Order: sequence, then structure tokens, then C-alpha cells
Amino acid sequence: IPQEVDPAALHGRLDLRDKLIFTIDGDDAKDFDDAVSLEPLENGHYLLGVHIADVSHYVTPGSPLDQEAYRRGTSVYYPGHVVPMLPFALSHGICSLNPDVDRLTFSALMEVDRDGRRYGAKFAKSVIRSKARMTYNKVNKILAGDKALREQYAFLVETAEKMNELAHALYKRRIERGALELDIPEAQITVDEDGRPVAIQYRDRGESEKLIEEFMLQANEAVAEYMCKRGFPTVYRVHENPDPEKLRVFAQFARPFGYRIDPSKPEDTFQFQTVLRGAKNDPRQRILPTLLLRSLARARYADECIGHYGLKAKFYLHFTSPIRRYPDTSIHRILSDLVAGADQTTLKRRYGEFTSLAAAQSSQTEVRAVTGERSAEDCYIAEYMKAHLGERHTGIISGVTPKGIFVKLENNAEGFVSLNEFENREFEYDGEVSHRDLRSGRVLMMGEEIGIIVAAADVATGRVDFVPQEP
Repeated sequence: IPQEVDPAALHGRLDLRDKLIFTIDGDDAKDFDDAVSLEPLENGHYLLGVHIADVSHYVTPGSPLDQEAYRRGTSVYYPGHVVPMLPFALSHGICSLNPDVDRLTFSALMEVDRDGRRYGAKFAKSVIRSKARMTYNKVNKILAGDKALREQYAFLVETAEKMNELAHALYKRRIERGALELDIPEAQITVDEDGRPVAIQYRDRGESEKLIEEFMLQANEAVAEYMCKRGFPTVYRVHENPDPEKLRVFAQFARPFGYRIDPSKPEDTFQFQTVLRGAKNDPRQRILPTLLLRSLARARYADECIGHYGLKAKFYLHFTSPIRRYPDTSIHRILSDLVAGADQTTLKRRYGEFTSLAAAQSSQTEVRAVTGERSAEDCYIAEYMKAHLGERHTGIISGVTPKGIFVKLENNAEGFVSLNEFENREFEYDGEVSHRDLRSGRVLMMGEEIGIIVAAADVATGRVDFVPQEP
């Protein structure tokens, strides 16, 4: 794999090397597969550019690289490590959109107005030269007015501010159509040089993280709409309506907080938006977004366009991360043939069966990866908590089982409290969200605060056990 772009590969590509294009990623990111740009148009609109590493140029159909990427399906991440879908020579090398070097990209160029309406989109094989490797932290500080950083990156400050304004407009339109903003905090586990966990905290999402999210969503929707309306085969990201029975359980739990949820109307996502807004401002309701998430169906990949419930999007797919997800690589391949002039008949013959197989395989490998990532995180959390045995904390009851309760702490670590640890109690389980002590009348309900002591932690299984402070 070459580490410099072959000049011959530039033939026929849209040359964007003189444009103000840059990446925004985490401080510890090693590969940069997406870059963004924003230019004013004469009609007062913007040309929003989302430029994605052109992985399909290097991973060709049926090659050993392609077969292995298909088998893995996705990169797998756990604290301090990544098991990549593609070799590092690709993901961290020639496909990473490093600053000040030529890189092959696939660009989605979308005309949008200042209110976030999209008027059209075109897609092109391109070549870019990123002007800066920006981090979320730096951009957040620039947007907050950090004088030193604004001077250092003066050439992109105005563009970053315009991008942020546009991102807010895109978000507003998405919420107005009924999209669900679950925004459930994720645990960020920091490890030292030896790979041992030294801190657990919530992952912050600032202005720049939300900016990139909105731009990537816009590109994904634009590609999906283009492919679906023209009947081209592709791999969609779909999300079905939730099961009314699961929504019934959620409605029952939300009722004491003053919410009236109609589980027979799952298409009415505005009723869930009301809950999510309320949960942001009331610590007692912090469990509600997690409970709502558990009520929803699992998103998956499919070869038919049936929409995305959570995003309230008629058209959606994954286009923006071909370095780490095989569905995105698949879409780049099909779109590459399309922009090269292939017609619908040719595409259906070439990719009709492939999209069905790739969708099924990608859904399976995604579940496998998520399961592995969560199991690994549990082990890291257990190792961290093992150094804190005997400590007292206040947590929120995050789960209820016939044998006990799960309690989540402020740092997102979760442990189990067995009912046997409560002395002289006789609990009755309601089968869903609570235990009631028949002797004292005390109720252990999801969302309630409870004091605990860290009692045990098993690193091998990832299990953490608590005991109540007041048995």
C-alpha cells in the first residue's frame, strides 16, 4: 500500500486542494476519515462539503482486503485500543485525511440555506489537501472565544462560526420533524501507558461534536435520498417502529413524572421529545432516556429503504465512515460506479445480490462488535472499581431484576445489589421496574437514588457488586 497518492489517480477527479477543508476529531484520534468545508453561494445559500476518505479506491471488489473487511464488518474499539477493519497502512496512512498532503476523497456537496433546508446535492470523486487537523477541544474553545486559538487559526475562525450556525439550524429542523435526541451520556475510560484504567468519566459533547454529527447526518441522508429515488441498489441504515408493548412499559414508568404517553401511537415521536426535554433538567428523570432507548427497536442494515424511526428520516444510510464500517465501503463502491456512468440495469446486475448479503453480514458483525466492546468496557470498569472497594457512593437505580437491582454511579460505573443484602425485608417484584418491601412499604424503583458501598469487583467477568449503605 503506497503512502503517497499516485498522480495518475488524480485523473478525472474534482480538484478541491485549494479549498478551505479541514478535519475535526477527538484529541486521541489516529485516523481521520471525514473533512468538512463551507462556502457561501451567490444566491445567499451555502455549499456544504462533506469529504470522505475514498477507501473504495484501494479496497477493490473481491480482493483479499475486501474479503477480510467484509468478514470483520466493522472496527472494534475498547479503551486505548482498536481492532481495525482495514490495515493500519490504509486506516492510519493513505486513507487518513492528514493535513497538508494530497488525499483521495469522495465528496458530498450539498446546497443548503441558512435555515438548514437542502436544495440539492451532487457527489464526486475528488482530491483534497486538508488545511488543518482540528480537535473537538480546540474548535469548542475557538467558538467560545479563546483569544490565543482564534489568533492561531484565524484563517478558519469565520468558517467555523458559520458552520456552527448552520449546524444549529440543521438540528432545529431535525427536531421539528420529530427526531429523537436521546443524548445518553457515554462512559469515557482513560487508561495509562500500561493499559490500566485510571479514570472513568462522562464523555462531553460540545458544539463541535454536534456540528460534525449534523453534517454527517446531512450527507448520509442526501446519499440515501439520491439512491432511493432513482432505484439504485444500496445498503440502507433502517430503524423500525418500536413494539407497542415495550412502549406500554415505558409509558407506565413515565406516568409518575407527569407524562402521558400513548403506546398505540409510536409514530408520534413528539410525545417522547417532551420526556427527553424534561429529563435534561430533572436529576430524578435521568433514567428515562435509557428506558426509552431500551423500548426502541435495534437499528440494522437492509437493502430496502424503509426509513429511520429515531432520526425521523425517510432516507438514511451510512456513507461517512468507510474506514471503520463495511456498509459505508459498499456504498462508496456502488456510488463510484454510478458517477462513472453505470446505469440502473448494470448496477442492479452487479450489486443486487451483494447489497442483500452485505446488509445481513454488516448487521451481524455490528452486534458482535457492540457486544465485545461492552464486555471489554465492563472488565475495565471492574478493574477500576477494584481499587475503590469499601468506598461509599450515591447512585441511581438503573435496572431491576427478580434477584436485585443495578445501580449506576455518577462516573457511569454500574454494579449489582442483591436483594439478599437488605436485611429483614420481604420484597415483591412488579415484574418490570420495581421491588416493594411488604414489611416497610419501601419501594426500590428505577430512577430512584440509593446509597451503596463498593463490595466486590471481578475483572475477568466485568461484574461489580455493591451493598446498600442502609441494609
